[in-house]
Order: sequence, then C-alpha cells, then structure tokens
Amino acid sequence: MTELSDAEETITGELRLLAMLAGAVLGTFIAWTSPGHQHEPRWVLFAILAAVLGAASGEAFGFGAARWRDIGLVHRVRLYQVLHLVLASVAVAVGLVAATPFVLGQQGLTSRGVALSAIAICGALPSAATLGAVHRVARRPLVGTPGEQLNTLLSLRRLVSRLLNQLGFLVLLVTLVNGAATDWGADLPKSVVLFSGAVASFVVGVMYVPASTTLRRRCALFVDRHFPLSKVPVEELVGKADERSKLEKLLGIDQTTFGELRSGLVIVSPFVVSALAAVIPKF
Repeated sequence: MTELSDAEETITGELRLLAMLAGAVLGTFIAWTSPGHQHEPRWVLFAILAAVLGAASGEAFGFGAARWRDIGLVHRVRLYQVLHLVLASVAVAVGLVAATPFVLGQQGLTSRGVALSAIAICGALPSAATLGAVHRVARRPLVGTPGEQLNTLLSLRRLVSRLLNQLGFLVLLVTLVNGAATDWGADLPKSVVLFSGAVASFVVGVMYVPASTTLRRRCALFVDRHFPLSKVPVEELVGKADERSKLEKLLGIDQTTFGELRSGLVIVSPFVVSALAAVIPKF
C-alpha cells in the first residue's frame, strides 16, 4: 500500500512538472507572437513574466488537482456536485474580461491579454473545484469524535489557506504581466494594470468566499458545541476562555474573509503593483 502511494506521489509530481513546462512554453509563445516586439527592450520583461505566469498556472493546476485528491480523504465529493460553482467562477471571469473594452476602451483588451488570461483561468480551475468541495463538506455536520472533527476542520483550514496563497500568486503575476505589456506594441493604457488586478482579485474572491465563510461558520459551531463557557466555574473561567481563544485562533474564527484575502495578496497586490506601473515602462 505504501509503495502504491509513493508511486502515485511520483506520478503527481511528474505531471505537475510537465504542466509547468507546458505553461511556460505556451506563455513564451504568446509573448513571441505579440505584435511590435521587435527591437523593443521592454518586451523581454513581458516575455519573462508571461513565461512565469504560464509556469505558475501549470503548477497551480497540478497543485489544485492534488488538493482535490486530499479532500477526497476527508469526504468523497463528485465533480458534478461542485460543477455549478466552478462554472459560476468561469462565467464571472469571462464576463469581466469581455467587459474590459467597455471600461478601458478598445485598446484595453488584446489577443495576447485574452490568451494569458485564459491560461491563468485554466490553471485555477482545480483550485475552484477544491474550494467548492470544501464548501460542500463544511455545509454538512461533521462525523466522528470531537478529536476527529477537530482534525478535519484543521485539515480543511490548512487546505483553503494554501489554495488562497496559490491563487494570490497568480493574481500578482497577472497584474505584473499587464504592467509589463504597457507602452509598447498595442499600446495598452496604464489603467489596465489596476483593472486586471482588480478583476483577478474579484474572481478569486468568488472562488474563495463561499468556502471560507462556510468553513468558518462550521468551526464556530464546533467550538460552541464542544467548548462552551456557560457551565464553567468562575475560578476556571479565565483559563477556559484563554483555551477557547487559542482554539478559535487556530481555526481562523478570529479572522474575517477580507482579512484572509488581504493576507493572501489577493486584494493588495493590484494596488502594490499598480504603483510599479510607472517604473516598468522605463525598463
């Protein structure tokens, strides 16, 4: 059984490496076929970031698929059960990308921008499915002993945190690559940097918020049920309250959804990188 598990891990690692390489090649190809890159020094930065975005999208695809397998160890979830959440995320992403010309004008959306956005969206699909699975699992009462339930909640909390960090990195790269694409070739407006980051952040929020809020609510119910303070003697109240506070912090109950998004660089990265937009064209 251990040998089979090791073989699966090896195959998973190889597939993630292949996905990274394929994404990097595709991102480089998109940059190479961009019009107006001849004799343009800033194109080099754009090509590097496009390749990194492609590689990160490929790695994110493999990472999300591996986390989907991990959640199967907690609760079996079929893909069709979360398909509506995935399709909703894709619909929001496609709709916002399509709305770019109406917000920024016709120059705000190029074929290379659409292609790179599609790579990032595809890379995030397994993560969207996994977050949908977390949302579904957290909606139902947990089974097992209190210790087993706590272990499940902690595992889900770590999982969504890792997924958020992965998606936050994609947001950062999407914003950076749009910043590197300004002032040459199709002559994108600088406002596309902030807009693309905000769009990417919003899409990640659509994926993340349902799972995060539902999981936090389930964690709060667990704490209220198994660690009540109503019947604790007065002399033990401070100690029990301190223990409960530590558990709430461990489960992330003391945080807000916006705070989690901010810590995952989903919200702040567009605004940080937009400040760099004035520097990137001088590369």
